[in-house]
Amino acid sequence: MSKKKASQARGCTRNFNARVAAGFGRTAMLVALLFLIAGGSGTAFAQGHLAVDLGHPVYSVIETAELRGVVTRLSSVKPYTSQQVAELLAQMLGHMEAFSPSEQALIQHYAKEFKAGKGVEQALWQDAAGTARAGIRVEATTRFGVGGLVDLMDGSGSTALKDLWHINSRWVPYLAGEPLPWLSMKGEAGFTFDKIEKNLYLPYEFTKEWDATHIWFGNPRNSDGTLDYPTASYDIREDIAAETDSGSLMVRLSRFRRDWGIGSGSFSLSGTARPFVGFEMAFRPSKLFAISGLVGSLTNWEKGENEKSTAMSGGVYTALSYQKMLGLQRMELFPFDWLTISATSTLVGAKRFELGYFSPLLFSVMYQNQLADVDNLGVQVDGQILVPRIGKFYASFYADEMEITNLSELFTKARNMFALQGGAKIPLPGLPFTILTAQYTKIEPFVYSHYPTWYPDYRLRVDTSYTQDGENLGYYLPPNSDEFLVNLEAMPAPGWRVALKYRFVRHGDNPQADWNAGLPEIYGDVNKYMDYNQLYAYNKNFLHDGIYDYNHIGTINVSWKPTQPPKLLGASIPFELSTGYGLSYTWREDGTGAGRPVSAPQWKNVLTISMKLFL
Repeated sequence: MSKKKASQARGCTRNFNARVAAGFGRTAMLVALLFLIAGGSGTAFAQGHLAVDLGHPVYSVIETAELRGVVTRLSSVKPYTSQQVAELLAQMLGHMEAFSPSEQALIQHYAKEFKAGKGVEQALWQDAAGTARAGIRVEATTRFGVGGLVDLMDGSGSTALKDLWHINSRWVPYLAGEPLPWLSMKGEAGFTFDKIEKNLYLPYEFTKEWDATHIWFGNPRNSDGTLDYPTASYDIREDIAAETDSGSLMVRLSRFRRDWGIGSGSFSLSGTARPFVGFEMAFRPSKLFAISGLVGSLTNWEKGENEKSTAMSGGVYTALSYQKMLGLQRMELFPFDWLTISATSTLVGAKRFELGYFSPLLFSVMYQNQLADVDNLGVQVDGQILVPRIGKFYASFYADEMEITNLSELFTKARNMFALQGGAKIPLPGLPFTILTAQYTKIEPFVYSHYPTWYPDYRLRVDTSYTQDGENLGYYLPPNSDEFLVNLEAMPAPGWRVALKYRFVRHGDNPQADWNAGLPEIYGDVNKYMDYNQLYAYNKNFLHDGIYDYNHIGTINVSWKPTQPPKLLGASIPFELSTGYGLSYTWREDGTGAGRPVSAPQWKNVLTISMKLFL
């Protein structure tokens, strides 16, 4: 929401300040760790403070227990640590009457796993004390264009076979350890072997699973992976977490995907957002409230041309412009077992050591007024009501920018950039751990977008759009979109998971070729920002202010992981197999009535097969 420019500082002063800030930042982190050293004591189970991956099925078990009133006042800041999951499973063990026999067996299975602190991974090596281990995880997903393959077989196809298959694989060696009972750490150095076909993703589904340009020995040497043959890249993750025995204080330096929200996808930080390095602090001194803070380092490796140059491309950006930072603060109030109220402050700005951003008690949206409003700010407010055995009902409102004005135009002015979401999650009887989600999400034009910003200590403009690695940090849809979502998840038998999902997505934009910051057009792209010189010329009218695509999207996914993994040479080999089928139909219309040409309707049929091996 920044509107102001600040004067440039002199080069020598800027460099001196940067060195001081960097040193002070390292000192602050050391102080935080020493604080935990002084306060942390006692014995914890092995690897108990590492994060549990967002895709782990134990989250469905926890959510089902919440819907039945067994566990309450859950924080919506995820991922949870292994210690937190183990404590929640222990609560379920004390209320087993709320679960069916098959559900009880699965709860006992996970309780045993997380008590040991190993989750689903079986280490190839660990020391006698169990405080250090090493292993490897292998993940691979293949995609096939079913419709194109059928057309090729009957002789009617026009798409080449090389464009009808996709593979994304990750080979992830890791080292993990717990040098002290309150401190856990894990480092992953993953390598990918990919052949990327973005057309084999259903609408608005694509996300990168690698961290840098792909390389190979042919020509071209470097690419984004969208070649006719597989190429190699890498994917790195880390987790260094310190936590008190009570779980009331946690400090973490990590790089993985996160989700901060109460619905299926968050406006402020969604599980679909690309990983970034983040320093987090979480306080839970009482069951009545929780406070979380995060400062993250953002970038975009695809902007690699002239990366050491400060010469602006088109007078706006260089590759250095995409080096920026994220700040989040979230407060959650739990006045009753059935009520949760939350507020989150979001910020994207230039990389700099700003003390206020490291404090989870200072909401950036207010603190910025002391800094002359130089960053891209937003605020999210959530509410949730839980009715045990009936369901939970929630709503979220995100304001990227709002101008106090007459109520008649509060939600119609283009400058008022907001998003809203409402939904319900209902436990269905009859099938183990079965949850039905119904949700509506609306994202107004220009939400998450922001014009490039000048900063006092910078010689160039900084991209302050709400993105990491070129992808949205918040809800996965672009601006000027809405979505109707129905999702059914179940665990019909031990080791089995089934998910059925239907989405109806509408999204409007004006062609990229027409984009110009000086034209008062409504755009639906996070990289197309509003021109504040023409604030009152924008005509926001959903479904009628651009070319809209309408998408029916359905998917079914089935996963199986044996509860008793097979053994090889006496060692257990945990693995998971998954398959999925997706079908979508997309058509487009010029909602303005100008009769601009649009693409023909398109069907997509995509088959996916995935494998995970934990060693």
